[in-house]
Amino acid sequence: MTEFLSDNIFLDSDKAVELYKEIKDLPIFDYHCHLSPQEIYENRVYKNIGELWLEADHYKWRVMRNFGIPERLVTGNANYHDKFFAFASALPSFIGNPVYHWAHLELKKYFGITTPLSLDTAQEVWDKTCKLMESGRFSARELIACSGVDTVVTTDDPTSDLKYHTLLAGEEKRFCVRPCFRPDRVINIALNGFAQYVKELGHSADVEIVDIDTLMHAVEIRLDYFIDNGCTAADISFENFPNTECDKATANACLWATLSGHTIASTDADKYRLYVIRSLMELFSKKNIVLQIHTGVVRNQNTKRFESIGADCGIDSVGNTLDIVAAGKLFDSVEKKCGLPKTIVYTLNPNSYYTLATMIGDFAGEVKGKMQLGAAWWFMDHRDGIKEQLQIFANTSGLGLFNGMLTDSRSFVSYARHDYFRRILCSVLAKWVEAGEYPNDSNLIMLAKNIAYYNAKNFFGGNL
Repeated sequence: MTEFLSDNIFLDSDKAVELYKEIKDLPIFDYHCHLSPQEIYENRVYKNIGELWLEADHYKWRVMRNFGIPERLVTGNANYHDKFFAFASALPSFIGNPVYHWAHLELKKYFGITTPLSLDTAQEVWDKTCKLMESGRFSARELIACSGVDTVVTTDDPTSDLKYHTLLAGEEKRFCVRPCFRPDRVINIALNGFAQYVKELGHSADVEIVDIDTLMHAVEIRLDYFIDNGCTAADISFENFPNTECDKATANACLWATLSGHTIASTDADKYRLYVIRSLMELFSKKNIVLQIHTGVVRNQNTKRFESIGADCGIDSVGNTLDIVAAGKLFDSVEKKCGLPKTIVYTLNPNSYYTLATMIGDFAGEVKGKMQLGAAWWFMDHRDGIKEQLQIFANTSGLGLFNGMLTDSRSFVSYARHDYFRRILCSVLAKWVEAGEYPNDSNLIMLAKNIAYYNAKNFFGGNL
C-alpha cells in the first residue's frame, strides 16, 4: 500500500516519475488568475492558515457548505481559528474531490506537513502552521516567488487605473505582474448598474458615451492604456454564444434604451451582446491581444446567497452544452472581416469539448497553436477532468502546442495546482510512451516542458 501523499503521488509509473523530474522545477507562467495586484504590491502578510485558506477560496467554501457548516463559519464573522477547524472537520468526507488533493498538496508544499487533515489533527496543523507563519514570510510576494512563478496575469476591469501594476512595474522583483483586460461589464447589458458603469467607463476614457461607436471608442482607449502597461491578453465570460443576428442600428437602440433607464427584452440583450462580443474580438485582433473566452457557466444560481454575500462566493454551476453553430458563425464573421486573434476557449461543460475543439480548429492557421481548447477549468480542474481535457486536446489538435495549466484563483497558495497538473500530465504522457505510442526520447521531454511552461510564455509574449 502506498503511503499517504508520497513524493510520487499522482505519478502512475516509473516513467511518469522520471518525466516529472524533468519538469517539476520549471517556472510557472500563470496566464489567468484573480490575485489582487494591491495585495501583491503591499506584500500582504497572512497571519494564520485560516485567513490564508478561507478568506477568498470559494472551492473550500463549497466543501464546507456541503458538509452542513453554518455560513458564519464559511464567509461569516467567525474567527479564522474556528473556520479552519470547521473546514478540517469536513475534509475527510471529500475523498477524491480536488479540494482534498489541493489542501494536502498545499500543506506539503508550503509547510512541509504530510499529516492528513481532520478534526483530530486540526490543532496540530494549526499550531505548526502558526509557528511557521510567525516569520512573516507567508506574504503575497514571498508566496509567489517561492512558488517559482515567472509571470502573474491578473484580471482587471477596463476602468481600472492599474495603479498597483504601474507601481510594481517600477520595482525590481523576482516575477512580473501584468494586467488582463476583462470587459464583461461592457458586454452584460442586462446586469443591474449597467448605465452607471457606462458612465464610469466614459469618465475613465474621457469620452462621452452616447452610442455604440463611442462605447467601443472608449473601450479601445482603455485597452491601449492597458497595453501601455504590459497587457497582452483579454478575457471575456458569458453563459453561451448568442444565437441571433445584430447590426449596428439594433445595438445602438438596445444601448440607448438601457442608458435611458428602460429594461430591454432578453432577446434584445442577446443581440447587443453578440454585437459587442464581435466588436471586441475584432479589436483584440487589431491590437494583437490574446483572447480568452470562458463560457458554459451559469453564475449566481442561489439568489438568496448572492444577495447576502455577492458574486464569486461559490454559487455558480455548469451550464448547458454550447451552441457551436452560433459560435462558428461568430468566429467566421470575425475571421472574414479582420482575422481572428489568438484565442483560447474554456468551457465548464465537458459535453462541449469535442464540438468546441473541432469548431475552433476550423480557424487554425498562420500562428502555431493559434486556436486552443482551454485547460480543464473550475469544476473540471480535478484529476479525471485534467486527463479528459488532455486526451481530447490530443485527439482533436496537437497536444504539444497546449498552453498548459493556469491558476484561476484568489489564493496565493494555489500554485500547488500547477504541480498537481504537471504530475497528472506526466502520467498521461508516460502511459502513451509505455504503450509504444510515442518514442521515449528528447522530443518527449521537450514536449512536456513546452506544455508545462514554454508554450504559455511564448503564446502570451514572454516576460516584459
